[in-house]
Amino acid sequence: MDIAGRPPFRRNGSELTDAQIRRALRAGDLVVIRRGVLVGRRRVEVARSDRDAHILRLRAAVLAVPGPPVVAALGSAALLHGFARLGRQPSRVRLYRSRGGPWRDEDMAVLVCGLPARHLTEVAGVPSTTAARTVVDIGRWVSYRSGVVVADSALRGGIGRAELAAVAADCARWPGIRRARQVIDFADGLAASPLESVSRVVFAEFGLPRPRLQVAIGDPEWPDGVVDFLWEDFGVIGEADGLLKYDGARPSALRAEKLRQEALEDRGYVVVRWTWDDIWRRPDWVVARLRSAMSRSERRRTA
Repeated sequence: MDIAGRPPFRRNGSELTDAQIRRALRAGDLVVIRRGVLVGRRRVEVARSDRDAHILRLRAAVLAVPGPPVVAALGSAALLHGFARLGRQPSRVRLYRSRGGPWRDEDMAVLVCGLPARHLTEVAGVPSTTAARTVVDIGRWVSYRSGVVVADSALRGGIGRAELAAVAADCARWPGIRRARQVIDFADGLAASPLESVSRVVFAEFGLPRPRLQVAIGDPEWPDGVVDFLWEDFGVIGEADGLLKYDGARPSALRAEKLRQEALEDRGYVVVRWTWDDIWRRPDWVVARLRSAMSRSERRRTA
Protein backbone atom coordinates (compact mmCIF):
# COMPACT_ATOMS: atom_id res chain seq x y z
CA MET A 1 0.00 0.00 0.00
CA ASP A 2 1.48 3.36 -1.06
CA ILE A 3 -0.85 6.28 -0.46
CA ALA A 4 -0.18 9.95 0.13
CA GLY A 5 -2.93 12.47 -0.06
CA ARG A 6 -6.15 13.89 1.27
CA PRO A 7 -9.63 12.38 1.01
CA PRO A 8 -10.77 10.52 -0.98
CA PHE A 9 -7.95 8.03 -0.39
CA ARG A 10 -7.17 5.56 -3.13
CA ARG A 11 -5.18 2.35 -3.51
CA ASN A 12 -4.31 1.06 -6.97
CA GLY A 13 -6.81 3.50 -8.44
CA SER A 14 -9.70 2.37 -6.24
CA GLU A 15 -11.21 4.61 -3.58
CA LEU A 16 -10.90 3.24 -0.04
CA THR A 17 -13.90 3.08 2.24
CA ASP A 18 -13.78 4.45 5.77
CA ALA A 19 -13.77 0.89 7.10
CA GLN A 20 -10.80 -0.06 4.91
CA ILE A 21 -8.88 3.01 6.07
CA ARG A 22 -9.54 2.22 9.75
CA ARG A 23 -8.41 -1.39 9.26
CA ALA A 24 -5.25 -0.25 7.44
CA LEU A 25 -4.45 2.22 10.22
CA ARG A 26 -4.93 -0.42 12.92
CA ALA A 27 -2.74 -2.86 11.00
CA GLY A 28 -0.05 -0.24 10.50
CA ASP A 29 -0.34 -0.42 6.72
CA LEU A 30 -1.25 3.28 6.68
CA VAL A 31 0.52 5.96 8.70
CA VAL A 32 -0.76 9.47 9.51
CA ILE A 33 1.92 11.98 8.50
CA ARG A 34 -0.18 15.06 9.03
CA ARG A 35 -3.85 15.54 9.75
CA GLY A 36 -5.72 14.37 6.67
CA VAL A 37 -2.59 12.98 5.00
CA LEU A 38 -1.90 9.26 5.03
CA VAL A 39 0.95 7.31 3.49
CA GLY A 40 1.70 3.66 3.09
CA ARG A 41 3.97 2.10 5.70
CA ARG A 42 6.45 1.10 3.02
CA ARG A 43 6.95 4.71 1.97
CA VAL A 44 7.80 5.65 5.54
CA GLU A 45 10.15 2.70 5.93
CA VAL A 46 12.19 3.54 2.84
CA ALA A 47 12.61 7.20 3.89
CA ARG A 48 15.62 6.33 6.03
CA SER A 49 17.92 9.26 5.38
CA ASP A 50 17.27 12.71 6.84
CA ARG A 51 16.84 14.01 3.30
CA ASP A 52 14.23 11.41 2.35
CA ALA A 53 12.35 11.91 5.62
CA HIS A 54 12.25 15.67 5.07
CA ILE A 55 10.97 15.28 1.53
CA LEU A 56 8.22 12.93 2.75
CA ARG A 57 7.19 15.54 5.33
CA LEU A 58 7.37 18.16 2.58
CA ARG A 59 5.00 16.18 0.35
CA ALA A 60 2.56 15.86 3.22
CA ALA A 61 2.79 19.55 4.07
CA VAL A 62 2.07 20.61 0.48
CA LEU A 63 -1.11 18.54 0.59
CA ALA A 64 -2.21 19.47 4.09
CA VAL A 65 -1.54 23.19 4.54
CA PRO A 66 -4.80 25.16 4.53
CA GLY A 67 -5.46 28.07 2.20
CA PRO A 68 -4.01 28.88 -1.24
CA PRO A 69 -1.53 26.50 -2.89
CA VAL A 70 2.03 26.34 -1.60
CA VAL A 71 5.41 25.40 -3.10
CA ALA A 72 8.63 24.11 -1.59
CA ALA A 73 11.10 26.89 -0.84
CA LEU A 74 14.44 27.69 0.74
CA GLY A 75 16.07 24.67 2.44
CA SER A 76 13.23 22.33 1.48
CA ALA A 77 13.55 23.30 -2.18
CA ALA A 78 17.33 22.95 -1.96
CA LEU A 79 16.87 19.34 -0.83
CA LEU A 80 14.54 18.67 -3.74
CA HIS A 81 17.05 20.10 -6.21
CA GLY A 82 19.86 18.08 -4.64
CA PHE A 83 22.02 21.04 -3.65
CA ALA A 84 24.83 20.62 -1.15
CA ARG A 85 24.17 22.47 2.10
CA LEU A 86 26.27 23.66 5.00
CA GLY A 87 25.33 22.14 8.34
CA ARG A 88 22.40 19.93 9.22
CA GLN A 89 19.38 19.19 7.11
CA PRO A 90 16.57 21.74 7.67
CA SER A 91 14.32 20.63 10.51
CA ARG A 92 11.22 22.61 9.51
CA VAL A 93 9.55 22.31 6.12
CA ARG A 94 9.70 25.67 4.29
CA LEU A 95 6.97 26.71 1.88
CA TYR A 96 6.01 29.80 -0.13
CA ARG A 97 2.72 30.99 -1.51
CA SER A 98 1.86 34.12 -3.44
CA ARG A 99 -1.38 35.04 -1.67
CA GLY A 100 -3.21 34.43 1.57
CA GLY A 101 -1.58 34.59 4.94
CA PRO A 102 1.50 33.04 6.52
CA TRP A 103 1.17 29.76 8.38
CA ARG A 104 3.42 28.16 10.95
CA ASP A 105 3.42 25.16 13.24
CA GLU A 106 6.15 23.07 14.83
CA ASP A 107 6.85 21.18 11.59
CA MET A 108 6.43 23.76 8.82
CA ALA A 109 6.46 27.45 8.00
CA VAL A 110 4.65 29.14 5.12
CA LEU A 111 5.81 32.56 3.89
CA VAL A 112 3.93 34.84 1.51
CA CYS A 113 6.00 36.47 -1.25
CA GLY A 114 6.16 37.20 -4.94
CA LEU A 115 6.20 34.05 -7.08
CA PRO A 116 6.38 34.82 -10.81
CA ALA A 117 5.48 31.81 -12.92
CA ARG A 118 9.03 31.70 -14.30
CA HIS A 119 10.28 31.10 -10.73
CA LEU A 120 8.18 27.96 -10.30
CA THR A 121 8.73 24.35 -11.31
CA GLU A 122 7.96 20.82 -10.18
CA VAL A 123 10.54 18.38 -8.83
CA ALA A 124 9.64 14.72 -8.38
CA GLY A 125 5.98 15.67 -8.39
CA VAL A 126 6.38 18.40 -5.76
CA PRO A 127 5.72 22.08 -6.67
CA SER A 128 8.82 24.11 -5.91
CA THR A 129 10.74 27.25 -6.62
CA THR A 130 13.15 26.78 -9.51
CA ALA A 131 16.78 25.94 -8.88
CA ALA A 132 17.85 29.51 -9.63
CA ARG A 133 15.16 31.09 -7.43
CA THR A 134 16.11 28.70 -4.62
CA VAL A 135 19.77 29.74 -4.82
CA VAL A 136 18.90 33.43 -4.76
CA ASP A 137 16.47 33.04 -1.85
CA ILE A 138 19.00 31.11 0.21
CA GLY A 139 21.66 33.68 -0.65
CA ARG A 140 19.36 36.40 0.68
CA TRP A 141 18.64 34.77 4.02
CA VAL A 142 21.55 32.61 5.18
CA SER A 143 25.18 33.44 5.95
CA TYR A 144 27.47 34.36 3.09
CA ARG A 145 29.49 31.14 3.30
CA SER A 146 26.31 29.04 3.44
CA GLY A 147 25.02 30.83 0.36
CA VAL A 148 28.30 30.18 -1.47
CA VAL A 149 28.08 26.45 -0.68
CA VAL A 150 24.62 26.28 -2.27
CA ALA A 151 25.51 28.49 -5.25
CA ASP A 152 28.70 26.51 -5.97
CA SER A 153 26.65 23.31 -5.84
CA ALA A 154 24.06 24.73 -8.24
CA LEU A 155 26.69 25.82 -10.77
CA ARG A 156 28.42 22.46 -10.41
CA GLY A 157 25.12 20.79 -11.22
CA GLY A 158 24.64 22.76 -14.43
CA ILE A 159 22.64 25.83 -13.39
CA GLY A 160 23.84 28.81 -15.42
CA ARG A 161 25.14 31.98 -13.81
CA ALA A 162 22.88 33.92 -16.19
CA GLU A 163 19.86 32.12 -14.70
CA LEU A 164 20.88 33.22 -11.23
CA ALA A 165 21.48 36.80 -12.37
CA ALA A 166 18.06 36.92 -14.06
CA VAL A 167 16.28 35.87 -10.86
CA ALA A 168 18.33 38.35 -8.84
CA ALA A 169 17.21 41.07 -11.24
CA ASP A 170 13.58 40.04 -10.71
CA CYS A 171 14.11 40.37 -6.95
CA ALA A 172 16.09 43.60 -7.17
CA ARG A 173 14.25 45.37 -4.33
CA TRP A 174 13.87 42.43 -1.98
CA PRO A 175 15.61 42.17 1.40
CA GLY A 176 19.03 40.57 1.28
CA ILE A 177 19.43 40.78 -2.49
CA ARG A 178 22.77 42.58 -2.23
CA ARG A 179 24.31 39.62 -0.39
CA ALA A 180 22.71 37.21 -2.85
CA ARG A 181 24.37 39.07 -5.73
CA GLN A 182 27.71 38.88 -3.95
CA VAL A 183 27.21 35.13 -3.56
CA ILE A 184 26.40 34.76 -7.27
CA ASP A 185 29.45 36.78 -8.30
CA PHE A 186 31.75 34.71 -6.10
CA ALA A 187 30.25 31.28 -6.87
CA ASP A 188 32.35 28.79 -8.82
CA GLY A 189 31.07 25.45 -10.07
CA LEU A 190 34.60 24.02 -10.02
CA ALA A 191 34.47 23.89 -6.22
CA ALA A 192 33.91 20.17 -5.74
CA SER A 193 32.54 20.11 -2.19
CA PRO A 194 31.21 22.30 0.64
CA LEU A 195 34.68 22.08 2.22
CA GLU A 196 36.22 23.61 -0.89
CA SER A 197 33.51 26.28 -1.01
CA VAL A 198 34.08 27.32 2.60
CA SER A 199 37.84 27.27 2.02
CA ARG A 200 37.42 29.69 -0.89
CA VAL A 201 35.44 32.08 1.31
CA VAL A 202 38.15 31.93 3.98
CA PHE A 203 40.87 32.69 1.43
CA ALA A 204 38.96 35.75 0.24
CA GLU A 205 38.26 36.94 3.80
CA PHE A 206 41.98 36.75 4.67
CA GLY A 207 43.10 38.40 1.43
CA LEU A 208 44.89 35.44 -0.14
CA PRO A 209 45.35 35.50 -3.92
CA ARG A 210 42.51 33.74 -5.70
CA PRO A 211 43.57 30.18 -6.60
CA ARG A 212 42.71 28.11 -9.65
CA LEU A 213 40.43 25.15 -8.94
CA GLN A 214 40.60 21.52 -10.04
CA VAL A 215 43.84 21.92 -12.00
CA ALA A 216 45.54 18.94 -13.67
CA ILE A 217 49.22 18.81 -12.74
CA GLY A 218 51.73 17.16 -15.04
CA ASP A 219 50.65 14.37 -17.39
CA PRO A 220 46.97 14.77 -18.41
CA GLU A 221 46.72 10.99 -18.33
CA TRP A 222 47.60 10.95 -14.62
CA PRO A 223 44.16 10.75 -12.94
CA ASP A 224 45.53 11.62 -9.51
CA GLY A 225 47.15 14.79 -10.80
CA VAL A 226 44.06 16.98 -10.36
CA VAL A 227 44.46 19.19 -7.29
CA ASP A 228 41.83 21.14 -5.38
CA PHE A 229 43.61 24.51 -5.40
CA LEU A 230 46.65 25.83 -7.23
CA TRP A 231 48.46 29.11 -6.66
CA GLU A 232 50.50 28.84 -9.83
CA ASP A 233 52.60 31.97 -9.32
CA PHE A 234 53.83 30.56 -6.00
CA GLY A 235 54.02 26.87 -6.85
CA VAL A 236 51.65 26.01 -3.99
CA ILE A 237 48.96 23.34 -4.04
CA GLY A 238 46.10 23.25 -1.53
CA GLU A 239 44.25 20.04 -0.72
CA ALA A 240 41.00 20.60 1.18
CA ASP A 241 40.67 17.22 2.77
CA GLY A 242 43.81 16.55 4.77
CA LEU A 243 43.92 12.83 5.40
CA LEU A 244 40.37 12.91 6.74
CA LYS A 245 38.88 10.97 3.85
CA TYR A 246 41.42 8.24 4.48
CA ASP A 247 40.50 7.66 8.12
CA GLY A 248 39.88 3.96 8.48
CA ALA A 249 41.14 3.33 4.95
CA ARG A 250 43.32 0.41 3.99
CA PRO A 251 47.10 0.91 4.27
CA SER A 252 47.26 0.71 0.48
CA ALA A 253 45.06 3.81 0.17
CA LEU A 254 47.23 5.72 2.63
CA ARG A 255 50.35 4.70 0.76
CA ALA A 256 48.82 5.72 -2.58
CA GLU A 257 48.05 9.17 -1.20
CA LYS A 258 51.57 9.50 0.20
CA LEU A 259 53.03 8.59 -3.19
CA ARG A 260 50.69 11.07 -4.88
CA GLN A 261 51.90 13.90 -2.65
CA GLU A 262 55.52 12.93 -3.23
CA ALA A 263 54.91 12.99 -6.99
CA LEU A 264 53.49 16.52 -6.71
CA GLU A 265 56.42 17.65 -4.59
CA ASP A 266 58.87 16.09 -7.05
CA ARG A 267 57.43 18.47 -9.63
CA GLY A 268 58.50 21.37 -7.43
CA TYR A 269 55.21 22.14 -5.67
CA VAL A 270 54.63 22.74 -1.98
CA VAL A 271 51.51 20.87 -0.81
CA VAL A 272 49.41 22.20 2.08
CA ARG A 273 46.53 20.15 3.48
CA TRP A 274 43.68 20.96 5.84
CA THR A 275 40.49 19.39 7.16
CA TRP A 276 36.99 20.58 7.96
CA ASP A 277 38.00 21.12 11.58
CA ASP A 278 41.01 23.18 10.51
CA ILE A 279 39.18 25.53 8.16
CA TRP A 280 36.21 25.92 10.50
CA ARG A 281 37.90 26.27 13.88
CA ARG A 282 41.27 27.76 13.03
CA PRO A 283 41.16 29.32 9.56
CA ASP A 284 43.95 31.73 10.51
CA TRP A 285 46.25 28.71 11.01
CA VAL A 286 45.40 27.34 7.56
CA VAL A 287 46.01 30.76 5.97
CA ALA A 288 49.30 31.18 7.85
CA ARG A 289 50.50 27.81 6.54
CA LEU A 290 49.57 28.78 2.99
CA ARG A 291 51.31 32.15 3.29
CA SER A 292 54.40 30.43 4.68
CA ALA A 293 54.37 27.95 1.80
CA MET A 294 54.06 30.78 -0.71
CA SER A 295 57.00 32.61 0.87
CA ARG A 296 59.20 29.50 0.92
CA SER A 297 58.35 28.66 -2.65
CA GLU A 298 58.98 32.22 -3.82
CA ARG A 299 62.38 32.35 -2.08
CA ARG A 300 63.37 29.03 -3.61
CA ARG A 301 62.40 30.15 -7.10
CA THR A 302 64.35 33.41 -6.84
CA ALA A 303 67.44 31.94 -5.17
